[in-house]
Amino acid sequence: MRKIIFTKALLLFWGIVSGQCIINGTLESTCTGNGFNASNICVNGWTASHGTPTVMGTVGVNTWAWVWSNSGRGEGIITNYDFQAGRTYRITFDVRASTNISNPNTTVLNSTLNARVTSGINGNTSTAMPTLSGSQAIWGSTVGNAIANSGTGWDTITVTFTPSVNYTQLWFYPMMTATPAGNGGAQIQMEVDNVSIIPPVTSVFHFQDAGGTVKTDFCSGESVFLNGTNSFGENQYYIDVWRRPIGSTASFQWQAQLGANGWSSGQAGLLNLSSIFASQNYSFAAGFEYQVKMATASAPCVGWVESTQTFRVLNNTASPAFTFNSFCAPNGSMSVTATASYTAPGLNQWWALMETNVPGAISDAATIGQVGVVQNGTTVTFTGLSQTKSYYIKHGVYGNCINWTEQRTALPQSVFWSNYTTNFNLAPSANINGTVSVTAAAHSNPVFVNHHWSVYYAPNGSTSGNTGVPGNPVQCCSNASATFSANLAVNQWYYIKHGIYNDCSGWNETRKAFRVVIQGFLADGSPDYAVEEYQIETKAKAAQVSATEDTVLYPNPVAAGEKLYFSTDGCEVSEVQLIDFTGKSHKLTFVKTNSDTIEIHLEPQFKPGVYTLKVMCKDASVRIKKVVVNP
Repeated sequence: MRKIIFTKALLLFWGIVSGQCIINGTLESTCTGNGFNASNICVNGWTASHGTPTVMGTVGVNTWAWVWSNSGRGEGIITNYDFQAGRTYRITFDVRASTNISNPNTTVLNSTLNARVTSGINGNTSTAMPTLSGSQAIWGSTVGNAIANSGTGWDTITVTFTPSVNYTQLWFYPMMTATPAGNGGAQIQMEVDNVSIIPPVTSVFHFQDAGGTVKTDFCSGESVFLNGTNSFGENQYYIDVWRRPIGSTASFQWQAQLGANGWSSGQAGLLNLSSIFASQNYSFAAGFEYQVKMATASAPCVGWVESTQTFRVLNNTASPAFTFNSFCAPNGSMSVTATASYTAPGLNQWWALMETNVPGAISDAATIGQVGVVQNGTTVTFTGLSQTKSYYIKHGVYGNCINWTEQRTALPQSVFWSNYTTNFNLAPSANINGTVSVTAAAHSNPVFVNHHWSVYYAPNGSTSGNTGVPGNPVQCCSNASATFSANLAVNQWYYIKHGIYNDCSGWNETRKAFRVVIQGFLADGSPDYAVEEYQIETKAKAAQVSATEDTVLYPNPVAAGEKLYFSTDGCEVSEVQLIDFTGKSHKLTFVKTNSDTIEIHLEPQFKPGVYTLKVMCKDASVRIKKVVVNP
C-alpha cells in the first residue's frame, strides 16, 4: 500500500514539473513588434543579441520571435542559462524558415539557421554579427532543408550536447552571407518558439558514520548518515525507507518517508538519517537490512531520478553457545562436529580444539595446547581425536559491534558407534603331510578398525588359556584376515582371538575355539577337511569398557522418570551407572525381573540429551549402551 503512495507522489510531481526549465521558454510577450531591445523589452527573460528582433503572434494567446539575415548581418535572440562543462543537456525548440521572395536561388537556400551556446553577448540594435569566438554550435540547418522538412509549418528540433567549457547564454540567429543584390533581393527569415532546456540531474549517495567513514554495516544505536553531496542538479529530493530481516530473501517492506510527502527542497547534501527519522518517531532497529530510495529532481525542468542503496543494523550482543555431535569417522578416528547457536550476519565465528591433562577440564591451567588449526564458520568439524586424551572446544564470537565472547565445553572421552562387530569366519586347508592351516576373515565394519589376530591352544575347547601355538606370531594391524599354519594338527583344539580397536572405541574381541577334522575324502583320495567350532565368547579387555551386540536395551529413546529394561545376556549385574557428556557418573537403582532382564529406574532430574549406560557385572566385565533421553 505504501508503495502505491510513493508512486502517486511521484506522479503528482511529474504533473508539477511538466513546464519549461528556462525563463519564458514559450517566448510569451506583452507586445508585438520590436520587443527584445533595452528600449522596449516585452519578452521576459530574452533580449536581442543584435538587431531588432520582432515579436510575432497575438499577445495573450501565442507569441514567438522573428529574425532575419543577409549580407552577413541581421538579428538574433539570447537568454541567460548556466551551462556547466562536462554535463549533458537536452534542448528542444520549434523553428521554421522562409525567405522574402517566392523563388529563392541555391545561394539563398544554402544560408543557415543556427543555435549556439555562448557567453558575454551584450545585445544592441546594431545588425552587425557578434563575434563567434567563445561559443559552441549545438544545431544548424540550411534554409532549404528547414523549409523542406517543415513546409510552411513548424519543425520541432531536439538536440543533446555536452559543453566543452562553461557557458552562460543560449543564442538563436540566421546567417546569410550573400547580399540581396544578384540574388533577387532576397533575405532569409527564422522564427523560434517553445524553447526548453532539460539539465542533467543525478541521484548519487552513500552511507557513512559520524566520523565520515563509508560503511554499510552499523551497530545498534549508531547514527546512520546519508551523503548525497555527489548528486548533481537537483533542487529537491525524496527519501523513503524499506526493510526486511537480515539474511531474508523476501521483498523489502515500506517503513517511512522523509517529511509529510517525502519531498524536501534543496540539495540532498549530508543527512543524519537516524536523527531525521527519529524526529518522525521512527528508528532503525537491529537485525534488519534497510533499503533507502532517494529521488532527485530539478523542478520545473527535470522529473525525478532515483537510486537505491542498502545498509544493515547489527546487534551489539551475541551468544557463543553451540551444540556438538561426536561420531566415529570412516577412518576410525573420533570426530566432533560443532554448530553455533547464534549465526547472525556480520558475526565472526572462531573455533579451536584444545587438549587438557584433566578429563572434563576447560581451564587455561589444565590446557596442554591447541590441536590443529583455528577454524571459522557456523559449523566446523574436528577430526583425529583419540579416546585416550581429553579435549574441550573453545568457541568465540566477535564483530564490529560485538566484543569477544567465548564458551568452552568439555568433550566426552568415548564415542560409541553402532553396527560394529568383532566376529569372523574360519576356513580350513591342509597339505599332503597332514599339517593343516586355518584362515580367519573378519566381518566388515562401517568404519576403519585395527585388527589383532593370534592363535592359542584350547584344551577341551576352553578359550581362557594363554598358551600360544609356536610359529604363529601375532598379526596386526590393518589386515582383515589372517592365516595360521605352523604346528596345527588335525583333531587338536585351538582358539583364535580377534580383537578390534580404533580411536573411537577401546579393545573389543571375539574368541573362537575350533579344530580341523577330516570329514571324508575327495575324488583324488586326499582328505576333505572341515572346521568344527566349539564356542564363541565376546570379551572386553580388563579396565576398559566395551559395547556388545548381544545385549538389548528398551525403550530407547526414553523419557526421564520412565523405566528402562536391559537384557543381561548372562551378566550377573553388580552396579548400573548413567554417564553424561561431561563424564559425570550417576548411579541408578535396578531390580532383576527374571534371569535375563533387569529393570532400571531413570530418575526425573535427567535433562534431555545423549548418555552412556554402564552395566557392571560381577565377573568384572562391563556392558555399554548409548541412551537418548527425550524431553
